[in-house]
Amino acid sequence: MVVATPEPNGLPASSQEGPARFTFSTDDLPERDRLAILREVIGRHVARQEIEPSPDCPLRVRTLALRLPGLFAYWSRSSSACTRRTRALLSDGNSDLLFQWANRPRSVQHLGREFVLGPGEAMLFSCADTRATTTCDPEFDTIVLSLPRTSLAASLRQLDTSLARPVPAGSGALDLLLQYLKLLRDQASIHGSLDELVAAHVCDLLAVTLGATRDAQEIAKKRGVRAARLEAIKKTVREKLPDGTMSEADIAAQHRVTPRYLQMLFESGGTTFTEFVCEERLSRARRMLLSPRSTGRKIADIAFDCGFGDISYFNRKFRARYSTSPSEIRVAEPGGTTRGRYR
Repeated sequence: MVVATPEPNGLPASSQEGPARFTFSTDDLPERDRLAILREVIGRHVARQEIEPSPDCPLRVRTLALRLPGLFAYWSRSSSACTRRTRALLSDGNSDLLFQWANRPRSVQHLGREFVLGPGEAMLFSCADTRATTTCDPEFDTIVLSLPRTSLAASLRQLDTSLARPVPAGSGALDLLLQYLKLLRDQASIHGSLDELVAAHVCDLLAVTLGATRDAQEIAKKRGVRAARLEAIKKTVREKLPDGTMSEADIAAQHRVTPRYLQMLFESGGTTFTEFVCEERLSRARRMLLSPRSTGRKIADIAFDCGFGDISYFNRKFRARYSTSPSEIRVAEPGGTTRGRYR
C-alpha cells in the first residue's frame, strides 16, 4: 500500500501510482478556512459534488479515502449537509457511478424521483444526473464507492434499472459488502500485487448487492463473496482465540454456513481451519512472549490464554514454527524486539 502524502490542497500527490490512502479532517484546519477547503478538496475533487453544510450545527467532516485500480472508496463521518451535482460540475462529463450507504435517514432526489432512505439503506447514483442528498441528523457515517459504469455494466442485468433504487438495510449481500469494506478500512496496508484483486472483490460484491446476472453471480461466488466470507470468518476466529473449545462447527453456525463450506473456504486460501487457528494462536503467543507487559508471566499461562490446552503440544508447535522454544525466544529477545530467525 502506498500511503499518499497530501499536497497543500489536501489531495494525495498525483504522481503516486497504485493504491493510495489518505485522510482529511476539518479539525486540522483553521476554522475560518474549513468550509472553503472542504468544498474544494472533498466536494469538487473527491466526491465531485457541491457541499452545503447545515447552518444549525458546527461544520465537522472526517474522511478516510482509498484509491484502488478502477475504484475509489471513502468513509466519512460528517455533520449535517446537503450535497448535489450542479450544472457546473456536470460539465466535467463524468458519468461514473456512486454507491452510497449511510447509517442515518436522509432524503434523496435522483433521476426525477424522491426518496427517504432509512438507516442502513444504500443506493446507486449516476454522476451524469443532478441529485441532492440531505440528512437531518447532526452527525452521520457514510460509505461511498466511486467506479466507472463499465465496471458494473457487464455484471448487472440492466444497469439503468439499478439506479435510484433503494437497497434495504440488512440484506445479506449488502451486509457482506459492508463487512468487506470494513476490513479494507481497518487494514493498514494492501500488498501492491493484490490491489486489483481487492478491487475485483468489491465490484463482485457490489454487483451481487444490486442484482448481478447469473454468470456474474457465479464469478462473484468464486471470487468476491468467498473472499469476503473468509475474511469475516478469520476475524471471528481471531476474536475467539482464547477459547480453547472453539470448533469448526461453532464458527460455521455463527456465519450460517456448513462446516464443509467453511473447510472449502480455507482450502481455497491454501490452508485448513485447524492450521489457521494454530498459526494465529502461535502468533499471538509469540507477541505476548515478546511484550514487556508479559514479563514475569508463566509460559503455560500465556499458552492457555491463547487457547492451547496442552503445554507440551504448544511447545512442540512453537518450536516447529519459530525454530526455537518459547523460553529461548523470551531470553534471546528481551524488550520485545525480534530479529532474524525469530520473525
